[in-house]
Amino acid sequence: MRHNQILKERIKGVLTGCAMGDAMGMPTECWSQKQIKNRYPEGLKTYVESDLTDAGGRKMQAGSITDDTINTIMILNSIVELNGTLDAAYYVEKLMEWDKNSGISEYVSGPSTLRALNKIAQGVPIQEAGKEGTTNGASMKIAPIGIISDYKNMEELIDNVYQICLPTHNTHIAVSGACAVAAAVSYVLDGGTEIDILWKTAMQVVQKSEGKGFDYPSASLLWRMNKAKEIVRGSSKEAAIKKLYEEIGTGAETIETIPAVFAVIELAKGAPKEAAIISANMGGDTDTIGAISAAVCGGMNPHIEKDEVEFLERVNHLSFDKLAEHILPYASGYKKGD
Repeated sequence: MRHNQILKERIKGVLTGCAMGDAMGMPTECWSQKQIKNRYPEGLKTYVESDLTDAGGRKMQAGSITDDTINTIMILNSIVELNGTLDAAYYVEKLMEWDKNSGISEYVSGPSTLRALNKIAQGVPIQEAGKEGTTNGASMKIAPIGIISDYKNMEELIDNVYQICLPTHNTHIAVSGACAVAAAVSYVLDGGTEIDILWKTAMQVVQKSEGKGFDYPSASLLWRMNKAKEIVRGSSKEAAIKKLYEEIGTGAETIETIPAVFAVIELAKGAPKEAAIISANMGGDTDTIGAISAAVCGGMNPHIEKDEVEFLERVNHLSFDKLAEHILPYASGYKKGD
């Protein structure tokens, strides 16, 4: 298989994994581990519809994606429409249009994004609107930046990530978390499969991104990531999932989500479906942890079962192949003439 075809398959794996983790975790989003175990004693292992206990009062069919995948695709399309360039104002325009017309934004969008969009609508400059955005809304949608950026050129990757964080998540913690995800996506698209190097790369970019964004109070992301890695490597799988939930946290704040994501990737051994299942049963922000971890795993192991891909595409009216094809010419590893 030619280089660009391999790269396209990996990109498709990232996008499919994102939707897989998102849809698998959708029905248990904001549930506790106890709630999940009571509802699914054997564990949630397939796609199910949201039910009456849905935290947002949503009624969504099995396999439905949420804002994690929707925003990821929105950024991907924005990059394509701008011929491979980034423009924070253009992305905000697209986001505000979707927020106004989608009919589902208030049910699936995160608090930092909704707060920032409201400020921008009131005339607050985009440089100021996201200065309190510390949640994982930047990390969940940053995969396309990992596609077009090279993790070996971290300064450029960080600058690219910051363009997306600027309007809604302009804080040091949110930027650092998003950089970790973008670097991980870039690493796996380059053919990387070593979990140790994945952790190392993510931690390096977290350190290098210090100073980007407003200095909003936060615990140390690096410390939490190291602690999460210790938990995974010093516990059984079941014990690790419990400890991650209780000691690191699995909520919507970046400081909890990102350590959990990399822990899930290791627990799943790079398998996207396993990452989605672990995340869906972990509790907390299950769909976002699932979307990010399964996306990275999808880049590592992109050969996802055809029936599953077709199911997710049918439910959500998507074509992962076409999305991958559209972004491919702008991917960091793309070779002209291949």
